[in-house]
Amino acid sequence: MPEIVPVCFRNGEGQQLVGMLHLPAVPVAGRPCILLLSPGVKMRVAPHRMYNKMAEAFVREGFAVLRFDFSGLGDAEGEIKHTQLSHIYNSIQLGCYIDDTRAALDWLQAEHGFSRCIAGGLCGGALTGLLTAEHDQRIVGLLALGIPVALDVGDAQWSAHLTRGQLDQLRQGYLSKLRDPASWLRLLSFKSDYRVIWKSIKRLFERNAPKPAAPAPNGQPTGNTNPRFAPAFFAMSQSRRPMLHIFSGSDRLAAEFKEKFQERDPERLAKHRDWVDIHVIDKANHILAHPDWFNEMLSVSCVWLRRFQ
Repeated sequence: MPEIVPVCFRNGEGQQLVGMLHLPAVPVAGRPCILLLSPGVKMRVAPHRMYNKMAEAFVREGFAVLRFDFSGLGDAEGEIKHTQLSHIYNSIQLGCYIDDTRAALDWLQAEHGFSRCIAGGLCGGALTGLLTAEHDQRIVGLLALGIPVALDVGDAQWSAHLTRGQLDQLRQGYLSKLRDPASWLRLLSFKSDYRVIWKSIKRLFERNAPKPAAPAPNGQPTGNTNPRFAPAFFAMSQSRRPMLHIFSGSDRLAAEFKEKFQERDPERLAKHRDWVDIHVIDKANHILAHPDWFNEMLSVSCVWLRRFQ
């Protein structure tokens, strides 16, 4: 029978981190451990117990799985320093949990002999795995669900950074509400964001899609694109460590990945296609809430994971 073991270990600041280690009944020799990293502020369980269900599926494939709480979350010691959610997200996207992840890698290696791990996770968890992998070769693969490529700009500035895909989705939503009297009342109440409405409608009259933003002359990304994403991505692919990126079709992060990363340097990205798999789950939301969406993610992930021996 598979075994689930509660574990505790300390990070570099001496704070105790708490997690669950899932061990397969019949381990497959040589396979790396899968490290599921907490998404945002959702802790080691993730939305709708996503990580618990993922761990159960991966254990059946013969993988050990560790999921744990970062410092300041769940049962772990420590405190989150920021009070605004956008600031918390930005700190995660810039790597605040890299040290906790490396502490987990150290513990797995010292206590269970795992010198190779696959980092996985949803949203900020996926990005934490990528940023850690940039300088830690013990991460031999990345299973990323809805990885963000842009920093959080907060409610006050979000409309200035909308992608073409987001504008198209918003316009479809507006058009679907035209027959609803309540929507017209809201429109006339001056509570709607007229800038966003106009930008979404304006897209209908554009003969050609606007060109994607190019990097600034100094080589740094423009707008709210995370400056740490591309260097970490290419560091991993250049070292021939495979990545699986799964996106939800109705999630803004899919459009951001396409327009703020893929389209900005397609020639360079094409050179690394042997090490990067991208899969989009049609109509799915960010957390893969519907069983069909979740099961598709599991199926694609398990097929990809079987390459690791």
